[in-house]
Amino acid sequence: MKNYVINNGTFTASGNFSGYTALGERVHIFGRQIQALGWSKPDDVKFPFYAIGTVKQIGQLDASGKPMANTDGTPATSDRLTALSAFKTREEIKQAHADSALLDIEIAQEIRNQASTAGLSEQAVNALANASF
Repeated sequence: MKNYVINNGTFTASGNFSGYTALGERVHIFGRQIQALGWSKPDDVKFPFYAIGTVKQIGQLDASGKPMANTDGTPATSDRLTALSAFKTREEIKQAHADSALLDIEIAQEIRNQASTAGLSEQAVNALANASF
């Protein structure tokens, strides 16, 4: 996963959004993600906005919309940089990362607390805490 600043872009014919970074990286953003930000048409979109993305394998379709296959018969795929989530502001993306990291820390702490309360040894407490992640 990587963070992206989307500086420009456009809606596709299928209702998704092709966003571009200042470095020219194209990020595919599903239409429902853009709609969740309250944007449904080009004039609604406010730049810059932010995305967390990763490269995903997507199936390829031929001109008639049927799945393409490789010469060995396996489905043809290609890489596409795809947004996992999108945010209107820098503060929102930072908060999402902080919430996720803090949740993991809080869970580990709760495991330690409950294991200690149960009377487990320090070694067992550490083993439980490390096993959960």
